[in-house]
Amino acid sequence: MDEHLPVDVKDAAVLPWQESNWDRLVTAKKSGRMPHALLLTGSVGLGKSWFAHRLAAALLCNDPREDGRPCGSCQGCRLLHAETHPDFTWIQPEVPGKAIKIDTIREFTQKGALTSRSGGFKLIIIEPADALNTAAANSLLKTLEEPVERTVIILVTANAGRLPATIRSRCQRYHFAPPDEGTALTWLDKQVQDTADARLLLSLASGGPLLAVKYARDGILAERAKMIDELVAMLQGTQDPIPVAQRWSNLEQDGVVKWFSGWVIDLIRVKIAAESANIINVDQRERLQALARKVNSKRLYALMDRLFDANRTLGAQLNTQMQLESLLLDWAGIGVE
Repeated sequence: MDEHLPVDVKDAAVLPWQESNWDRLVTAKKSGRMPHALLLTGSVGLGKSWFAHRLAAALLCNDPREDGRPCGSCQGCRLLHAETHPDFTWIQPEVPGKAIKIDTIREFTQKGALTSRSGGFKLIIIEPADALNTAAANSLLKTLEEPVERTVIILVTANAGRLPATIRSRCQRYHFAPPDEGTALTWLDKQVQDTADARLLLSLASGGPLLAVKYARDGILAERAKMIDELVAMLQGTQDPIPVAQRWSNLEQDGVVKWFSGWVIDLIRVKIAAESANIINVDQRERLQALARKVNSKRLYALMDRLFDANRTLGAQLNTQMQLESLLLDWAGIGVE
């Protein structure tokens, strides 16, 4: 899954901020009104993938608990744990970051693959659903238009807007919103060893607790600090953007664009309201305030537009380093004239 969970919560029914969606679906199952297609949406780090797999386990369990949790010991649970359950299919891109192709969708829609072999539910999870290419999406649409009884297709995405409206309209949507800060920090305190960083990690993760845990485990704060130092040095003219672009091109690109965009967004916010601005990099307010007085607003907004474009085309660029060079050269030139 793309949203990994700490080991000590794997026996939970769902995560604290998912309970209302879970209860709705448990009620639907008990009343025999389980939707044939679900669209799980919300930003990264909220556990949509975890929820989808937990729901699949619950529906394939032969003896679920009262709260909907799978029992963990029946034949259905054992088969799912062994990754040999005949009624479970998990569809992802063959190569991470690439498209889900039509052949992959055809494979599970043909061969009678939509009919349960065990007499219970049939579960198909597609994630990220926005990775479906046009042909694959059209093939899936035909399946959604002619649902098979007790077959549930779960689409998981943080970018629902990239899915065709025809697919979105044929799914029952369950949106996941970030929990309030208190709930998130209470949960995070049990997962992050250095609790002093929990609030910062949560802010950098845009309120996604699971993403905050991933950042903590990947040591992302140290890399972020280095990137910020490089951004400041480039703006001061003491660092050449070209070698920085070369270094950044070897990093995980969604993280690079996210940190860079967040930094520029914070600068814009601080220029508007220096003291009261709600910023992402909460530990860098003083540095941001100092830099905000030295940057050209018009160029800053233009750079932000380019970063938004870079985020939309992430993974499609033929030359990542050249793209980063162009962005960083723009950054180095946004000083006030």
